[in-house]
Amino acid sequence: MQLKIYRRSTIILSIVMAIDILAIVMLFKTSALWRENRLLVIFLFILGTMAIMMAYTWYDLNASKRLIMRKVRRGEVAMAKIIDGSFVRFGRDAKFKNHVYWKLNVDIIDNDMNWIRTTIIEKFATEQTKIHPGFVFVTYDEKHPENSLIIPNMIIASIPEYKPLVDDYEKAIHPTYLNVYYKVGLVVEDYKETMRKEKEYKKWAEEIDRQAEEKEKEREKENSK
Repeated sequence: MQLKIYRRSTIILSIVMAIDILAIVMLFKTSALWRENRLLVIFLFILGTMAIMMAYTWYDLNASKRLIMRKVRRGEVAMAKIIDGSFVRFGRDAKFKNHVYWKLNVDIIDNDMNWIRTTIIEKFATEQTKIHPGFVFVTYDEKHPENSLIIPNMIIASIPEYKPLVDDYEKAIHPTYLNVYYKVGLVVEDYKETMRKEKEYKKWAEEIDRQAEEKEKEREKENSK
């Protein structure tokens, strides 16, 4: 599904660029008609171009998030067990930030506890260099399970209506959850990896604070001389 969104976004960008080029050509051909008001016309053209690009950027950065939220509101949610994954390709968003696509082999467990083996393609942050096996929540369409999208944990946790469903899965499957959160694409990792990153960040923050304190002490010594 993520590749479909990416291709759709690329097509929209091509249309936007074609419109911009056509508009520039038309402006040049009709320059005799607007020469006296050229500053206003050029300003409006630039303003219109910026507005179109901002609208495209908003769409490109939010298309998958909006689709996930729409499906979650409809109750189209299931659990999935990630088995393994393989690299597909790199991509770039409207802000020229890189991301990476992985193909995942998964078992989707629907709300009746039926297991469906399929493959999905998901958009990840570039720091996702390997795929961890484990359980995540996904959007689910029983007619097209291959279009499932991984749902960040905080979305499910923030909706009380999903607690009974989560409890049913935990009683039936006893899942080992993966930590799923969003950057420029998803990051999916086991909680040990998350804890390791948090410890490294804490050490880094403490080192920055220590260096700042030492510099402050040095300034105080210089000022006291």
